[in-house]
Amino acid sequence: MHIVKTFLTIIKCLFRARFEYPGAFLGGIVAQWVSYAISILMIYIMVWNFGALAGWQPVEVIFLYAVGLLTYALGASFTFTMCINFPQMAINGTIDEAYTRPVPPFIYIMATNFNVAYISHISLTAVVLGVSIFQLGLSWTIFQWLWFVVLIISGAIITGCLMLICDMPAIRTRSQSPTSMLFWQVRAFNEYPIIIYPRPFQLLFTTVLPFGFVAFYPIQVLLGRHDGIFPQLTRWLSPLVAVLTIGVTVLCWRILSSKYESAGT
Repeated sequence: MHIVKTFLTIIKCLFRARFEYPGAFLGGIVAQWVSYAISILMIYIMVWNFGALAGWQPVEVIFLYAVGLLTYALGASFTFTMCINFPQMAINGTIDEAYTRPVPPFIYIMATNFNVAYISHISLTAVVLGVSIFQLGLSWTIFQWLWFVVLIISGAIITGCLMLICDMPAIRTRSQSPTSMLFWQVRAFNEYPIIIYPRPFQLLFTTVLPFGFVAFYPIQVLLGRHDGIFPQLTRWLSPLVAVLTIGVTVLCWRILSSKYESAGT
């Protein structure tokens, strides 16, 4: 309970710091809104021109994109800045500082690197999801609404953990992780239904880099679709994949932190 309270207190302070300059903060939100709104519009127009994308209607593709963006925003709020700063933290001794605090080092680093700017992504996707659900005429049961919450949480965990797994080697290299681009390049494929890609890529997104469980597989429960690899099974596995990625992330952190050499500052 003490750890949770400390974590929330640090994040609260970060929000207050950002609102010291409300004009700059709101300006950044508007800029992100415009950027992603254009991307969403372009995707809709592209799919609309083709009529459908592997059987997915334009609004369904936008719904998929919005879920993927929301899960990314929630996960990256905790991990993006942390991952970007790993090399510099190892050089200037910030990681050393984390080991002197009365909370676990990983939790301290995550809290102090929380990125409040992702509120722009979250607010935009909330609007897009609302419009998409209305346009699709979806009428969900209580179970489906609960599943929607579960898939958002699971997708956020999977995204954040995959980002950490790909970027944590920077603690050792003290420069950009050699696997960092792997996350960013592969994540871009997740903006569309993965069934449009060749079978080997579908297997990759279902097993080694399970981006398919961020949005594609679990939202099929809500859209009544059965696409992809073993859809009757895979569309229910996001929570399990989230737990597995947490386990791999913890293992990677323990291995890398145990080999961490102090900056001596």
